[in-house]
Amino acid sequence: MDECEIAYTAGLFDGEGSISLVRQRIARFHSPQVSVANTDREVLEWLQKRWGGSIVTKQPRKVAHSVSYDWRLTDRRALSFLQLIRPYLVIERKIRRIDLLLNDYIACTPRNGRYTKEMSEQSKRWWRPFSPYPSIPYHFM
Repeated sequence: MDECEIAYTAGLFDGEGSISLVRQRIARFHSPQVSVANTDREVLEWLQKRWGGSIVTKQPRKVAHSVSYDWRLTDRRALSFLQLIRPYLVIERKIRRIDLLLNDYIACTPRNGRYTKEMSEQSKRWWRPFSPYPSIPYHFM
């Protein structure tokens, strides 16, 4: 992928993207997910072709609304994606959240999913600044 495509992707992500921690299955810990929402599926298919991931269709809640779509990328692929687009982002809030993920999440998350007590405590401390709702506790299994 060339630099122009990475910069274009960063622009899309700055405008329409989000970063979250999701639990894919009940038996797993939360993992990073990036997503881009749009009503133009072609834009999201472009992302999927270059970065992988999946596209989810969201039905409108009101008659006047359009069908919308979410492109999603999770786990380590999401982290790799964020690492590549990070230099081209301009929205400070997103940059701060990405920096937290890239610097702290990896350090306190074992690749095999087996947390030591120390890692679990470190993850709980890390959660507060990442969460948009820091007063809500983050519970690990």
